[in-house]
Amino acid sequence: MKTVTSIVYTRINILTKFHKDWMKTINILTKFHKDWMKIVTSTVYTRINILTKFHKDWMKTATSIVYTRFHQDWMKTVTSTVYTNKLLTDTRTHAHTDVGHHTVT
Repeated sequence: MKTVTSIVYTRINILTKFHKDWMKTINILTKFHKDWMKIVTSTVYTRINILTKFHKDWMKTATSIVYTRFHQDWMKTVTSTVYTNKLLTDTRTHAHTDVGHHTVT
C-alpha cells in the first residue's frame, strides 16, 4: 500500500478575509457607539431633569417659606404696633381727660 501525502492548498483571498474581519470590528464599534450614545444621552437628560426638578421644588419651598414667614412676622409687627398704640393712646387720652369725660373710640 502506498501512502499518499498531499498538501491541499485552499485559496484564500486576503482582502476578503481582511474585509470580513474589519466589518466585524466595525459592527462592534458601531454597537459600542450606539450603546454609549444611549448611556450618555440618558445621563445628560437625567441630570437636567433632576436639577430642574430640584430648582422648581426649591423655589416653591423657599418662596412659600419666605412669604409665610414674612406674612407671619408682618402680622405680629402690625398687630403689636396697633395694639400698643391703641393702649398708649387710650391710656394717655384717658389720663389727660377731665373727670367724667371719656374718650370716644
